[in-house]
Amino acid sequence: MKRLVAPEILDSLPAEDPRAVRSRRDLRLINRFMRGEAWILSQLAQLNPTQVVELGAGEGWLVDAVKRRFPSAQVVGVDLVSRPSTVQSGVEWHAGDIFAYEGFDADTVVVANLFVHHLSEADLRRLAEKLSGVRAILFAEPYRGRIPMGMGRVLFPFINEVTRHDMLMSIQAGFRAGELGAVFGVESRCSEERGVFGGIRFRAVRA
Repeated sequence: MKRLVAPEILDSLPAEDPRAVRSRRDLRLINRFMRGEAWILSQLAQLNPTQVVELGAGEGWLVDAVKRRFPSAQVVGVDLVSRPSTVQSGVEWHAGDIFAYEGFDADTVVVANLFVHHLSEADLRRLAEKLSGVRAILFAEPYRGRIPMGMGRVLFPFINEVTRHDMLMSIQAGFRAGELGAVFGVESRCSEERGVFGGIRFRAVRA
């Protein structure tokens, strides 16, 4: 299956649209199944970070969890949307394009949960260059394949039409083994693992 990055409906809906509200609730269900956030938190525990930056922080679920787990760390959420009102005060927020954020340094651990697959091949390479000096990268992304497609369709009775469409688009834009490492793994110790429910988890730590 060839990788295909296509627009998703949720990105074009106003935040208060009932379909968007329901779809964001659906995403919490999908996150629980895929356990990407739990994996990221477990990996951070091994790294004992002093600075964590989440790309595509969305509603701030992960940055809040990171701050609770590592209260002395600097935790930053980066997203196009404004800071959600529910994000705790100890979390910093950068509202803007990820390529405009300049706070990465040698101590930064960069995390992303179900975000990097939105990027084109050219933007993946741009991001890899921007993150070349960070301490570590932790990405939890969709695995691209027919089995995840089938598993996703099992959820159709429980999610709305926006989530059904966007979930299949996300899987088509996801990654197979070795693809993230080929872009982000230069001069780093890399590892990958498959999640039970259609995810691929990538870790790169600077050598």
